[in-house]
Formats: sequence, C-alpha cells, structure tokens
Amino acid sequence: MQLSRVRVRNFRSFEDLTVDPFPSPAVIVGENGVGKSNLLAALRLVLDPDLLDRHRVLSSDDIHDGGPGLAQGVEVSVEIELSGFDDDLDARSVLDGAIVSLEPLTARLTYLFRPRRRSVDAAAAADPQAPEAGDGKDSVQANAEGAEDVLTAADYEWTIFGGTDPGNSMRDVKRYAAFSVLPALRDTEQELGRSDRSPLTRLLRELPPAPENLEKTLTAMKQARAQLADDANIKQLTQQLADRIIALAGPRLGISPSLDFAGREEDLLRNVQLYIDAAGTRGIGRTSTGMANVLYLALLLERLELRRRAPEGEDTLLAVEEPEAHLHPTLQRHLFFHLLRSLDRLMLTTHSPHIAAVTPLTSLVLMYEEGDGVVRAKAVPPALLEERERKDLERYLNVSRAEILFARGIVLVEGIAEAYLVPAVAKAAGLDLDAHGIVVASVEGTAFTPYARLLGPGGLGRLFWILTDGDQTDLDIDQFPHLREGGLTRAVDVLNVLDPGTGQECRTQLEAMRQLPLPTDGSARAGRAQLVEAAVGHRVFVGEHTLEVDVARLLHREMQGAFDELVGGTVARRNFAEALQDALAATTPDQREAVLNRIEKKEVSKGRYAQRLAAHIEQVDDLPARIRLLRGAGQDTPVTEDDLLKIGGCGPLLALINQLCLACLGRPLVPAPEPEPAADPAGAVPAVG
Repeated sequence: MQLSRVRVRNFRSFEDLTVDPFPSPAVIVGENGVGKSNLLAALRLVLDPDLLDRHRVLSSDDIHDGGPGLAQGVEVSVEIELSGFDDDLDARSVLDGAIVSLEPLTARLTYLFRPRRRSVDAAAAADPQAPEAGDGKDSVQANAEGAEDVLTAADYEWTIFGGTDPGNSMRDVKRYAAFSVLPALRDTEQELGRSDRSPLTRLLRELPPAPENLEKTLTAMKQARAQLADDANIKQLTQQLADRIIALAGPRLGISPSLDFAGREEDLLRNVQLYIDAAGTRGIGRTSTGMANVLYLALLLERLELRRRAPEGEDTLLAVEEPEAHLHPTLQRHLFFHLLRSLDRLMLTTHSPHIAAVTPLTSLVLMYEEGDGVVRAKAVPPALLEERERKDLERYLNVSRAEILFARGIVLVEGIAEAYLVPAVAKAAGLDLDAHGIVVASVEGTAFTPYARLLGPGGLGRLFWILTDGDQTDLDIDQFPHLREGGLTRAVDVLNVLDPGTGQECRTQLEAMRQLPLPTDGSARAGRAQLVEAAVGHRVFVGEHTLEVDVARLLHREMQGAFDELVGGTVARRNFAEALQDALAATTPDQREAVLNRIEKKEVSKGRYAQRLAAHIEQVDDLPARIRLLRGAGQDTPVTEDDLLKIGGCGPLLALINQLCLACLGRPLVPAPEPEPAADPAGAVPAVG
C-alpha cells in the first residue's frame, strides 16, 4: 500500500497544495522555508498513530496566513489517497469504508479541522445572510448588542474520515496505515545510548531471545549476583550507606539500603549494547557521528520490516527529515541509492544534491514558491519520459548537475565553454548568477529536448533558458537534412515540448528555409531572424555559429588577451589576432575555422581557453557602452531585446543576459541612463531634510 495523492488546504505554508501523483518512494526537495517539514506534519495529522490527539487540535500558528483564521471559521483539511492494496485482503477490509475508486483500487482518508456545528449554527442564527464557515469569507457575526461573536480554538473539532462523507469516522485506520517521521539525524549516538529510546531495545522486544535462553541467562546472573552481594567490600559499602542515611534523616525514615544488580527480563534486554567490532570492545561512542546515523537507521528499518512481516503487522511509511546530516557525500550516494531502490515505503526531505543525484526521477517531488507566495509541488509523471531518456537524465544528474533541482532558474548550455562564459558575461553586466540561485548547466551535447520535458510545464515546471550554437551548415540536404540549421532544429524540437502550436508553425517555416542555399558571404538564410525571435519568446536562444566566434565582435580584446596568456609564440599570437580580425564581420566557414583551429591546435583546448577567457570577461567594466556601439545606439536611447537580437553574432547571448537581468535585477542589460536632475535656476543648493 502506498500514498498516491495528497492535498493540503489552509495548513501552515499551504493555501491549497496538491501532489498528484505522489511517488513511492518519495524524495522531497526545495529551498529552505518552502514547507517540506510542514508537508510531513500535515501527513502526521492523518496517519501517525503516535501523534497525541491533543496535538491534532490546531492553533492559530497552524493556520495559513492570508486567509480566514480561527476567528472566521476556517477549515483545515489534509486529504490523502492510498493505492496498491488490491491483493492485500487485510488492507481491503480495514479501508472498506474509504474506497473511492475501483480501477485502480483507491481509498481516501481526510483529516478535517473545522468549527463545531453548533458554533456555526449559532453564528448563522445571529446573521442568516452570513456565509458558512470555511468558505474563505469573513464569518465574524454581529449579535443584537452590536458586539462581534468570533470563534476560538474551543469552538473547533477534528475528525479523520474515509471516502467523501465527513460523518464516516475512521480515526483508528492510522493504526494500520501508519506514518512515522524520523527527525533529522543529528545526535543519534545519544539516542542509541538511551535504552528507553534506542531502536535496538525496541527491536529486541519485537524479536526477543527464546524464553529458555532468557531463563538460563537470568539464573546464571542470579548466581553471580549472589556472589557479588557476599563480597566484603559490597557489605561494607552497604552498611556505610545505611549509617549515612540514619545520620542525615534519623532512624524513623525506614530505609534499609541494599546493593544488587538488575535481574529482570526487561532489564536484561535494555542492557544489551551495540558494538562496532566482532570482539565487543568498541562501543557506539568509538565511532563517528555519521556511522552512528547509519547504525541508527539500519536498526530502525529492521524493526519496521519485522513489524510489517508480523501476522497483523503495520504497513508503516517511514519519513526521514534531512538524512544527510554528518554523512560524507560518497556515503550519502551509496546509502540512499540502495534505500531508494529497495524500499518503497520511504519518504525523504533533503537539501542534498548528492541524494537527489541518485534519486529515480519518478521519485522526485519538487516544492517551490511562486511569485505570488503560493507554495506548489510538482512530481515527475511516470509517462513523461521515454525509458532511454529517463536513464540518460538520471545518469546526468548522478555525475554532473543535480543542483538544477534546487535552483531558482537554470541556463542549459551545450558544453564546458558556455558553462564558463555565460556566468562571466553576466558578471560583467553586474549580475552574479550564483547569488540569485541561477545555475548554468552543460548538457554535454545538443540533446536539449529531454531536459525541456523534465523542466517544462509537463514536468517540474521550473524556470529555464537554453543557449545553443547556430551551426548554420550547408551539407547535402538529401544525405544530411537534419544537419542543416542545427541550432534552429534543436530550438524547434524544444518548442514542440513547450508550445506544440508554435513548434509546429516554426517547423513548417524551418523546412522551407532549409531548401535555401546558405549565402557564401557568411550571412544568414532569409527568414532565420524570425525563427530566432520566435524561439527567444520561449527562452530558447540560438546563436549564429559557435559561441567563441559569435562573441568576437564584442570581446575580441579579451579573446586575444586570454590566447596570449596561454600561447607564448609571437607568430601564433599574430596569426590568432589576424583570424580574430577577419571574424569581426559576417564570417565564412573558413574564417570561423581559422579562429577555432588556432585555439585547439595550440594545445589549448576550448575548455581551457574558455576558462581563461572567462577571467578576462569578468573584468570588463564597459559592457553597456560596447553594446551601444555595436548597435549604433546613442547614449540616451534604450536598447531593447529586439535591438540586441539584431547585433550580429553575440545578439542571442546578449538577449539571454538581458532576460536574466530582468528576472534577477529588475532591469535590462543596457538600461537607459538616469536623467540629470534639473538645475535650480537660482543656483541655490537645496537644504537637506
């Protein structure tokens, strides 16, 4: 049995949160303060048998801000759906009154916190025109004297019901479909050291030694205790303690102290200690905090498994908050790769990209806050990706950039060169992408479509941009039709994911444009600018050729400086300078190759060169002025996105940076200059204050 859907209304940070489908196992990721712990708290209201009923009575702090409160008759609900118990006769029996669907077999349980009916009736009697409590409107009523009748926590009640009828109480079902939350693993060594709280003691109660072995052990211990009690020092200490008590309190206190050793069966179990070596010489205190966490988790999972296998066992769903505490990244990856593929009744909340990296995509739940402050959650639908795409993406997240799951925005680029250069150009524009939670991630190729599916509206719904090379090749259209206008082809594939209507329209235009020969002077085919502009409208930016060549007009001084630092030969430096000069206008294939070959054939490599070039670009302090010069715009003329796209070569890159500046800084890449303050005609200086 597993959770398949969750909806939370008016509870803490959630006005109305739905997770559908709810995966199993589930790994919940998101920024700090978005409500991951609140989601676990909401689930406890329905399913946790260890949560005291008095804690199911909510306070004003538990009510979502921005809507009606306790005084106005708010209703709080946590609705869950359970599935996957078709062949479990016990579950079908327990959940019989909660079934809401037969195909697939689904049960619904709801925690409901609302005003008692009599409180609502009394309020309605005071004002028959007033709205019912819980409808989101102000239900404060006025009595005959003009005073306000408001509700308090004492006017509320809670219930857990099955199906769709609040009168169908099913409070006890949580004993079967149980939910247990393990707080962040921060000090498990202390927990393991306390026999009353250690999962080892509880595990021994679930799987105790055979009675005959317990009896033999207790008999042997009784004999040993008798020998110790007859020891001269023990007798002396006992008498001294008795004399001390009489001296302090007098003989009337009635205490006759004796020293002995615990000999009950319960004491025997509670004194079993866990050691980390076979010889039993090194206790928990001799290991690291991280390894103590692993031991604690292993004991807990073993106990839960025993309880599940029992004849009337509990089908417990275990939730662990931030399990990464004190665990080395490598251990995080290994441990949770195993757990997430061996346990389906597991839920984690985490900030760790190392855990996210080994999480199956279909187990991810991303929680985020939209611009209006509303918290949303998205899971990856199982049918969103083809099997091959899913495996490729999981491998990518595993070895590369799992932090894209935690970012506020993602810029997807082709390779390492763009991954260096895009943040550098942004920094030259006054934008620190890291500070604003924007991750630049290389997909190590040109297959952007699976990422668009994962991050797009049908998947996780994240804010992302794509930058790809133009690759305006003119190979034989019969033999290599898919390689003509490679950049626009990739863009149209992405548009088909983000906006199928626009994608199909652009596909038709692209096919017609492909029939045209590529101009020999290095200019673009007719109609290309319109397709580039359509792609930009969906945050997909297609360059002209290759980024290193495209930025030459804007950053040729920095390009030469980076090359000179990496290559010492005078002739090589001069040849590179000449190649750059030729690439400042529209470039032919030979001119482009001249630039790229001089980078790669001098044992530099594009990645190393881009790394050095990025350091130079970050020092640029006149980027807006350079852009104005390229565009031919005056100092007082605003430079729009359309203006940037018309700049040859680097236009799409600059349009991308412009959108990033607007999203993060609230200003364009090249803002209009601030107007000069009007001069006082009398020349007087205004007084301060």
